[in-house]
Amino acid sequence: MRDFVQALIDQQTGCQAQLARSFGNQEAAAKRLSRLLHNERLEPRHLADAVLLQALVQLPAHGPVRLAIDWTIEGQQYLLVVSLIVGRRAVPIYWRAYNAAVLKGRMQRYELAVIRRAVTRVIRKVGRRRVRVTADRGFADVALFTLLTDLKVAFVIRVKKSTKICMAGEWRQLDTLRFAGNTRRRTVGHLLYCASNPQALWVTMSRKRDRHGKWGIWYVVANRPSTAEQAVAEYAHRPGCEAGFRDAKWWLGFAQARIKQITAWSRLFALVAIALLIVVTLASRLLLRPGAQASALLRRVASRRRGRCELSLVSAMIALLHQEPGLYDYLVPRLKLKLDGNLANVS
Repeated sequence: MRDFVQALIDQQTGCQAQLARSFGNQEAAAKRLSRLLHNERLEPRHLADAVLLQALVQLPAHGPVRLAIDWTIEGQQYLLVVSLIVGRRAVPIYWRAYNAAVLKGRMQRYELAVIRRAVTRVIRKVGRRRVRVTADRGFADVALFTLLTDLKVAFVIRVKKSTKICMAGEWRQLDTLRFAGNTRRRTVGHLLYCASNPQALWVTMSRKRDRHGKWGIWYVVANRPSTAEQAVAEYAHRPGCEAGFRDAKWWLGFAQARIKQITAWSRLFALVAIALLIVVTLASRLLLRPGAQASALLRRVASRRRGRCELSLVSAMIALLHQEPGLYDYLVPRLKLKLDGNLANVS
């Protein structure tokens, strides 16, 4: 597993043949990788548990621990991923893979089971008060709200505009609400959400123009008191989950994997998740700490412009590892992830 994790970082591809080329004997390496991916003794859920455990060990002692939940899809293969937000990026720390046929009529049940297992384990390590859960409109369901409320963790989730809330004794769709004048935020209040299964939640609205000049509105609900500014600021961390998917698919080449067996596909994602955790851990140690070392390393891969460039934290660290493999020596078990890391010139 160590050999192929390093091959993923070096070759940046999920294609088995290309991964095998990084070894001396390509044919033997291809067989090794095939045996690894189809080894029935390597349960995908056990691999996910191991990655989650390693990530929990590396969490700092203070500060919020943000979890983002989302699906990523490749053809007829679905991957439900719980990601840890590290600065502007996200690292997958728990997942389950499914075929589309298996999910028919069972998607919500699987979502709740995976989220319960992952969040419960995080709570055991860091406590309930530090955990923040965010998700997009596809997860806006009262069953999930009830689960997270029972677990006593805070959540901020975007909901669909067609959902109804109870205002002044009348059920109204969210898209019938209006902003006051030119304001871009509105704290609607602590109201009953969803007419078919009412639950009291804090409801807020925020709007912003997109690149084409059209208004986009976020309807966000939370189970803790929050203003519209606080809710949108917390929800704004969720796109790091999508950035994490891009890191896995583009910078480590998971999108190039052509594996039909769902368990083998999940085992390959385990290698990708381990590789991402390694890269982000090294970046937390080498790039996210202030000092001359971080600046000197970034100068090798980033331009001298003051504004943001096209590099991400993950791509910058991978490029540095290609230039100087000796940077792997900084990878030690006691390294902590820097959850609120910011960089001036990489996203």
